[in-house]
Amino acid sequence: MQSNTAPLSFADLSLRKLKITRTGTFLERVSLTIDLSFTKQWHAEIHTSERGRRPFDVDVMFRILLLQQWFGFSDPQAEEQIYDRQSFQDFLGITADTNIPDETTICRFRKVLVEKEYDKAFFSEVEKQLGEQGVVVTSGKSVDATISEVPKGRKRDDGTSTRDPEASFTKKNNRSYHGYKGHMSTDTKGKFIRKVFTSTAKDHDSIHEDKVLDGKEKTIFEDSAYINKEKKKRFRKNGIFYGVVERATRGHPLSSSQKKRNRQLSSVRCRVEHPFAEIKCRMHFYLRYRGLRKADWQFTMVSAAYNLKRFIGQLFPAQAQAVIWRV
Repeated sequence: MQSNTAPLSFADLSLRKLKITRTGTFLERVSLTIDLSFTKQWHAEIHTSERGRRPFDVDVMFRILLLQQWFGFSDPQAEEQIYDRQSFQDFLGITADTNIPDETTICRFRKVLVEKEYDKAFFSEVEKQLGEQGVVVTSGKSVDATISEVPKGRKRDDGTSTRDPEASFTKKNNRSYHGYKGHMSTDTKGKFIRKVFTSTAKDHDSIHEDKVLDGKEKTIFEDSAYINKEKKKRFRKNGIFYGVVERATRGHPLSSSQKKRNRQLSSVRCRVEHPFAEIKCRMHFYLRYRGLRKADWQFTMVSAAYNLKRFIGQLFPAQAQAVIWRV
């Protein structure tokens, strides 16, 4: 039986290179809009050893980490996709005579960043860059937390366990979870993540509220898990609008006016849920590493990656994200 698939000619290959997909367009716009060269200032602090082969540029490695956050790649997947996709190589500045970092190199680089907490510095620098690009930070914030599960582990024959010792159990809607919590505050207008903090799952949402606030807020929106009468009085005394959703208690159902107010507050408070949905559903986020510090690193890096993606999405109209042709 004769195949209908003809071999590609050089002209076909040339035309393929002219065509850019959504991914290529997005990555190109990130490179043109955001200056990620600020990471080069950390090169000497990250690459302290003078032995072995010449290390990869720090900005290239950070770009690989961003690709991992945007597309949910593991280290082996990242290496394979970089080899396979021209758009990724263009984003990293890799040419035909350039070496591509392997999965071990990516893993070792991440380990250094975790130990020296460069994720915090990277998040702050990205926030600064977005501010310089015209992202307006409002005085209103929405606060919430999301659970990210990790494997419960198993017991070995010698009595030890493979369970992550820093993860813990919690219960929500009559279902048990094992893992960590990511606490975030988002700008009520632009839906950018302003602060992020990670805790073990058993910690109540309201315990770490202060970790994601900076004291400059004029309005704060939260769900009923954060309700606190003393805090409400303190905020009002300081001129801060405290938009917390009220909940009914036994023998004290919500009045019609309270329900109406809850609907109004929820229409603003729900904006903090949008980053969670984007990160978990479209960016395929889940915790890959053991330990609280590594979980915090991943939450922080994915928040920075989300902010960059959110900025590009706002800067360019949605219809411009379709496949285009390079002129």
